[in-house]
This record gives sequence, structure tokens and C-alpha cells, in this order.
Amino acid sequence: MRRWNSTVVVVAALLLAGCTTVSTESDQVALHYDAGSFSSTTYQECVTQNNRAWDGLGEKYYTYPAGQRNFDFTGSDDSESAPYTVVSKDNQEMTVAGGLTFHLDTGCEPDGGMLRRFHEDIGLKFQPVIDEDGKTTGTWLEMLRFYIGHPLSRALAAEAQKYDWMALYNDPETRTRFETDINANLSAAVSATTGGKGYFVDFNLTLQKPQPRKELVDGLAAAQVAITQRQAVIEQNATVDEKLKQIKKLVDVLGPDGYVIYEVMQQCLTGETRAGCPTFLPVPNGANVNIPAPAAT
Repeated sequence: MRRWNSTVVVVAALLLAGCTTVSTESDQVALHYDAGSFSSTTYQECVTQNNRAWDGLGEKYYTYPAGQRNFDFTGSDDSESAPYTVVSKDNQEMTVAGGLTFHLDTGCEPDGGMLRRFHEDIGLKFQPVIDEDGKTTGTWLEMLRFYIGHPLSRALAAEAQKYDWMALYNDPETRTRFETDINANLSAAVSATTGGKGYFVDFNLTLQKPQPRKELVDGLAAAQVAITQRQAVIEQNATVDEKLKQIKKLVDVLGPDGYVIYEVMQQCLTGETRAGCPTFLPVPNGANVNIPAPAAT
């Protein structure tokens, strides 16, 4: 009896050791396919988040990321892409960086839903998309760059053709319109790449300020300096014109000689030392002052 029980335990252990298992995290969904030695590969079920499943030998589970995903195109070490280059309406190259969030449609209907169609149409070519540590793999990134990166690049390029580079660089309203219009059309652009199927949903694009070539920025700064200098000259000329108007009024009242005496006296009284300025002495009210007569000549 003991020998029979031991045999059962050994057989059970061997069967369990040969089982195919899957354990999904909170941001993962898996598809189960019957791929045993004596059966054709057919869809079985969808394993939703935070679930565990196990089956017989040769069964297949394909795990996909659920929830919000990112496509970073800032060019940082951990980004999915470098910034994209576009050409403005006035034929100037600019680089556009930013980030895109989206969802893979992982709805688990009884027949596998959109996720199953995505898997059989696209996903199988890029397996595995999740590694043993639960992180997306390089093949997932390869897929994103083709099915999302390419249409995003084309959408940016097409929209940039509507604006001059200075508007994209300097005008906040233009940049907002640029971003909003791409957001509105990006889903259709991505669906066109996937044959009209909405495998990816809920796009939200955030762009950084488009950057022109350094020469254009330097030229813009130099032009701004020139404008500032010109404005300073205009203001200085306006000050001179106003002063000339005041002088003309004084000449009209005092006459040319009287104005000269007035100007000299003003400079003497305000402390602007001039040769020949008379000495002024304060005389108290009611005081007696003796002024010597000038010497005879």
C-alpha cells in the first residue's frame, strides 16, 4: 500500500513538473493556447490581471502589458526614441521631443477580443514581449517603434508644414494648436498602420517646445538686440525733440540773447560750474547791504 501511494506521489509530481503555468501581475494579461503534442494550436482563454493558471504539457501562454504604457521620444537613455526631425512651412528643420501615453486594448471577451486579434495579427511576430522579470522586452520596443513611432513621426512632419518656424518656437498658442491637432488625428494615423484595427487606444501626446537649428536661435537673439538698440535710439531722439520744443518756446519769450543768459544762469544755479559764473550771497530780508561802486576806468 505504501509502495502504491509513493508511485502516485511520484507520478503526480512529474505531471505537475510538466505543467505549463502563468501568473499575471496587476499590469499584465495573458492569452492561453492549446499547443499540446496531440492537438492543433487553438485559442483557449484569456487570463486577466492578478490571476494564475496551469495546464498540461506543451500549452502556451502569451503575456502582454495592460494599463497605461509610454512612448518617450526625448532621446534620454531610457527613452523609446530620439526626438523627431520636422520641416516647417518656411523650410526650416526643427526637432520635436515629447512623450506619448496609450493603452493596448486588452479587453478579455470570451473569444479573446481585440487582444487575441492583435496577438495573432502582430504580437506573434514580436514574442516574447514580457520577460521573466515582468518587464517589456526589446521586441516589444521594436513593435512600438514600427506601429506607433512611424505614424507619430509622419503626423508631426505633416502638421509642422502648416506653420513657420518662429511661430512653432515662439508662439504658445501655435504650439498648443500644433499639439492638439496631432492628438486629434494620431489614433487614425496609428490605425492606418495596423490595417484599420484599433489595437492601440487612449492616446495622449505631450510635446516639448520645438527646437530650430542653433544658427536660427542665434540669429533671432541678434535681431532682438538690434531691435532693442533701435528702440533706444528712437527714445533718445524723442527726448531731444522734446527738449528742442522747450528751447523754442523760451527763445520766443526771452529772445535769443535772453535765452543764452537764462541757460547760463540755470547752469550756475544748479551747480554745473562754468567760467564766469557770478558769486551769489544770501541776503536776509531787511538787511543793509553796501555794494561798492565799480572802479573808474
